[in-house]
Amino acid sequence: MIKELRWLGKGIVLKRKYYFIDTENVGDSWLRLVKKLKKKDRIITFYTENHSKCLEEFLVRQVNNPKIIWLECAVGNNALDYQLIGALAYMIAKHPKASYCIFSNDKGYQKTVEFWQSRGIQMNQKYPDQKKKRDKKEKKKHKQAKKTKAKNQKKMFMQKQNMYENQTKLTEEQYVSEIAKSIPFSNLNGWYCALTVILGQKSGREWYQKIRRDALMREDFSRHFTGDFDERCINIVTLALYAHDLDTDKAKNIYEIIRAHHYRDLNAIKMDFDKIPELKTQIKYYRVLRPLIALLKDL
Repeated sequence: MIKELRWLGKGIVLKRKYYFIDTENVGDSWLRLVKKLKKKDRIITFYTENHSKCLEEFLVRQVNNPKIIWLECAVGNNALDYQLIGALAYMIAKHPKASYCIFSNDKGYQKTVEFWQSRGIQMNQKYPDQKKKRDKKEKKKHKQAKKTKAKNQKKMFMQKQNMYENQTKLTEEQYVSEIAKSIPFSNLNGWYCALTVILGQKSGREWYQKIRRDALMREDFSRHFTGDFDERCINIVTLALYAHDLDTDKAKNIYEIIRAHHYRDLNAIKMDFDKIPELKTQIKYYRVLRPLIALLKDL
């Protein structure tokens, strides 16, 4: 054994860490540890004749790896646990300044961990199943958030549809209020682009000049800013289609095409527009939305 401590520079100490693997309890989940080992770390693997085929294949590949020590244990009720604890005590007596980790889901080791911790030994236990549970919980949480987001987008989209259907035409101020829901005033270039596309060149420029000059107007309209990134994008797409008397029912599908091509591959976007059978004049939809495509990624 090489020395347990190595001094680097002034007062920096690297300690060897030993991982004690209870393969009866964790199966093959410990194999990922090998890639995460630091230079001085070591793995002591406790296994029985009832080991998995995967472990056997791994042993053949890693048998000459100096970072892994293989200890075959006798089979019996809790036999491996007792042999692991015995080897642990031996190693602590030989190398009291090293640190130790028991890799097992068996909570029965906790008293052993506490015993050595109370005597100044650096020791802990890792529970692989807890990580699996956390990952599963995070995955479920992410899935639920995604589902909620889709539901909110659908609700928002239906509200837009109802608003447009129940009103013959929005006033220019209403258009500006809707734009304010999607574009922050920190992005004045985006405002100019949206205003001229939705209100036309003349009215769009006039409103842009008003907004640029009037800080109170910007402050008032900024209260409308809301929603997440996708909601803001869908809102602008829907608004532009409505302003040009185009069908807004496919606004979400159209936005998803633009997003799928990372807001920049214009030829691919145009080709995918052509694949939407419900769009009777695909080229008109593309011409209206083309100036807004680059804007969307900055919302």
